[in-house]
Amino acid sequence: MTTAMHEDAVSILAVCRDRLIDGVSAVFTRHVGHANDELLAMADRAGNLEQQHICFAATQFLSNRAPQLLQQLRAGYVASFETVLKRSNADQSQPVELPNELSLVDDEEFEQDLTITKLTSRAAFNCSQQLVALDRRLAVLLKVQRLAQDENPLHPGVIYKAVLQTLTQMGADRHLALVLLQSFESHTAPELPRIYAEVNRYLAESGILPTISLKTPLEQAAQGRGGDGGLSFSGGYANGAQGGLSPFGQVAGPGQAQAPQQDVFSQLLQAMQSMSRGGGGGGNPGWLPAATAMAPQRDGGAPQSFSSAQLVAALGNLQRGPVDPAQMPGLGSARIDPYSGGALQQIRSTPMANWSHPMDAMTMDIVSMLFDAMFDDPDLPASVRAEIAKLQIPVLKVALLDKTFFSERKHPARRMLDAIAHSGIGRSAQDEQRLVEKIHTVVDHVVKGFDSDIQVFDAQVAELVGFLKDEETLAQSRATDMVSELESRERKEVAPSRAGAEIELRINRRTVPTLIADFLDRHWRLMLVDAFARSGERGEDWKTSLRLMDELIWSVAPKASGQERDRLVVMLPAMLKGLREGLQRVGIQGVWDGFFSQLIQLHVSALRKVAPSGLYPQDPHSPLDAQPARHHSEPAGPREAPAATVETVRAAQHERNENSPTPTSDQSEPPDDQYLDLVRKLEVGAWLEFQSERGTRNTLRLNWVSEFRRVFLFTNRQGENAMTLAATSLAEHLRKGTARLLSQNPLTDRAVAQVLEKVMPASAESGAGSRPRGYAWE
Repeated sequence: MTTAMHEDAVSILAVCRDRLIDGVSAVFTRHVGHANDELLAMADRAGNLEQQHICFAATQFLSNRAPQLLQQLRAGYVASFETVLKRSNADQSQPVELPNELSLVDDEEFEQDLTITKLTSRAAFNCSQQLVALDRRLAVLLKVQRLAQDENPLHPGVIYKAVLQTLTQMGADRHLALVLLQSFESHTAPELPRIYAEVNRYLAESGILPTISLKTPLEQAAQGRGGDGGLSFSGGYANGAQGGLSPFGQVAGPGQAQAPQQDVFSQLLQAMQSMSRGGGGGGNPGWLPAATAMAPQRDGGAPQSFSSAQLVAALGNLQRGPVDPAQMPGLGSARIDPYSGGALQQIRSTPMANWSHPMDAMTMDIVSMLFDAMFDDPDLPASVRAEIAKLQIPVLKVALLDKTFFSERKHPARRMLDAIAHSGIGRSAQDEQRLVEKIHTVVDHVVKGFDSDIQVFDAQVAELVGFLKDEETLAQSRATDMVSELESRERKEVAPSRAGAEIELRINRRTVPTLIADFLDRHWRLMLVDAFARSGERGEDWKTSLRLMDELIWSVAPKASGQERDRLVVMLPAMLKGLREGLQRVGIQGVWDGFFSQLIQLHVSALRKVAPSGLYPQDPHSPLDAQPARHHSEPAGPREAPAATVETVRAAQHERNENSPTPTSDQSEPPDDQYLDLVRKLEVGAWLEFQSERGTRNTLRLNWVSEFRRVFLFTNRQGENAMTLAATSLAEHLRKGTARLLSQNPLTDRAVAQVLEKVMPASAESGAGSRPRGYAWE
């Protein structure tokens, strides 16, 4: 360490250095085994032989040389620490010399720098609060006004560079070194916030800024620029004349308590403020708010101010078409195309973005990130992407005027974006043009008609939703016949087992006479099958057939009271008529006379409270599942049902129409199958993307789910191009990756979640549970 530093500072920095590298090394030592397992799993999933060899080489390296790696890493980091410390302690007043000429960077060096930048940026996000405090404490310790990222010897980037340098010195080639570096980062990153917190705690205990103000330079600048005459924002955000921005992103006036809860905008604002505290910026400076830069000055005076009202008015002029920069102050020299995908990126680089209130500037950054996430969304149809791009400036104006846009899922502007995105899913070439024309009309109304009244979005959303509902009604009508056919076929297949189950449930009772059990098993079964096949278990015929069966069994039981006997006498005419008509419906009315003559004897015995001999099972201890014995005087006649009835049963078991889609068999279901569980949770309206063996993709909507066999009918948006799959077959498609469930969340929800994931520090609560492979990213 440099001798120009105070001896106490040298000692404190040495302790911080040792605690950091020793802590990181200890964490990786505990996770080496897990890292090896992950690398082996990566080798199994490798897309080519080269990647597989690199993963195997990485596992061999960690298995044999991990202790040596950590030992040399410590020495390498100490050397890097000294180098960075000397650079940060040098005379900061010395001007920076620019190179005389530009030089090309080779591909290998560029790839390594890109990886280091990505890992450093991720660590800076995860440890943002700890690193902000560390930067300020080291600046005090080193007696400098400000410490940039590349001047902090304890920054994660210094560690990652030392790891890469150590791996190279140990003979690892570029590809192997990068794989090992990423493995090192992934297994140490979760512990980095704790390690940096311990370093901060040591510095605080050593008297280096034991208490640090929560306010950042950006917040202090916002406080100093209060009362600029801007617009008042709904949701508690305003350019107040007094008070500064609270850590929750709200204006906290004198004596006001800060809100204990944060909405989405507050969370995003706080995260971006934390990013701006890093001095030199993170590894991805494009994410930093425009407000962090010093506003351009005019005539050497103070920075120019651009109020919220002026900003909204300027955006209003710009949203209706390109504007001559010379005619609009604040645009600079750039001619912005408001309908291009990069419109917000261009606006962020204009002078008016730098002149704006910090709250407005950060709102522009956040909205820009939201649209970037939407444009990158894999489920956003290309056919509607250009129309959504036209809404960038109107939506930015909405966000400036109404911060509830970020939190309210049903906000009119978000509903419009979501409706447009959803309307493009599953379109065919035939009807895509019609949709695009409708969306173009809706978007054009918003672009030309939106000034500050958000109800313009409401009116146009209603227009688009009405158009889509008309389409949905037409599609459902086209699929009605197919659904009816599938439902009828399924009922026929299920009917025999359902009828048998209902009969077995009743005749296994020991008190059911043999005559009744035989009649139900041989003849009434056909009536049940017919009733179920025609209308299912909700049909009146099925319910009536079950009721008549129960009444028949009750009617032959001994009647112990006069009330029961009276009920039997009243019930018999209607019951006998229903039984006779049921047999007639299935074409076996010839069996009625013989059965009825013996049934009379049972009813007489029931009224006398005795049971006639020979009509009940002889052995009361016979097994419940035994086949009921047939009465010696059972009616003569063929056991076979008439041809029509036999045909009904046979059709329920074997009918297959070659001209109709036939679902795959679903006889066996593996236990505890996460993909099968996902399939069972699917609801009508879900969209799935299927990939054929030739690689073509087809997006279909779940139109119908069967009630009994879990058969799924998929169609396109027009109710055509039908495909049926059994549950196990669909689960297998998801497992193999030949089917993908599109996100069920609206487009704006997915975009907000993605931006939050990028800018918010990682936490245990933020991690989503693992999902089957068939899920699209949400």
